[in-house]
Amino acid sequence: MNNFDILENKRKHIRRYSDRVPDKEIIDRILWKSWKTSPSKNNAMPYEINVWGPDKRGEKIKIHSLCVRNHRNVEEKAADDKLSVHSYEYIHKGAQNPDYEHIKLNPYLFTIHSRLSKPNKFYQKKIEIETHFFDQQYESYINRIIDSVAVEVGLFAQNFTNYALEEGLDISYNSCFKRDPKLWHELGLPIKYRPILMITCGYGELYRRQDLKDKNKMPEEDRKPDSKDIIKWI
Repeated sequence: MNNFDILENKRKHIRRYSDRVPDKEIIDRILWKSWKTSPSKNNAMPYEINVWGPDKRGEKIKIHSLCVRNHRNVEEKAADDKLSVHSYEYIHKGAQNPDYEHIKLNPYLFTIHSRLSKPNKFYQKKIEIETHFFDQQYESYINRIIDSVAVEVGLFAQNFTNYALEEGLDISYNSCFKRDPKLWHELGLPIKYRPILMITCGYGELYRRQDLKDKNKMPEEDRKPDSKDIIKWI
């Protein structure tokens, strides 16, 4: 099966993982391949992947709460700005987006965060001889370079996806959560710098489109924009 077929037919958003836990050796292999094949500006890789394994159930529940909290705050702001007529109703009912459930109920959760990098020998010489500026090594630049770092994280995530699907595993992403590390620290979560992306991995038991279909919610209407609206030849 080629790469297109793997992504087209196997990549699905997870509503629920099975109780089956992938072997750690498989996860290590996927992570190593992703690291090995992901490009990075200046070979810096100014991000790190925190792996929350099967024994980190309590931590995952806390991380999930940061997703729910962020969602509620977004809905509150939308209501305050009069951009959504249903936001307050959503908040007062205490509803939670089921698409966040995979963050707390999974075998493996990966949270990807900013990281300070040190230049390798090649770039250290460029710094000393050519006054090359290695911005990835300065804490004050973490937020300044977040756009380029986020692109690199996306490349890593796509590679991770390919290798996980090749191993017969399922994955899901999440980008809705509180970014402020202080909020993570208040919950006792040992991170250092801001989070950028979350990925979960395991053996899928219930998929989003399957769940929508079972509940007669017309998943066929939930489609991405047409390619002609996205791809523009200039």
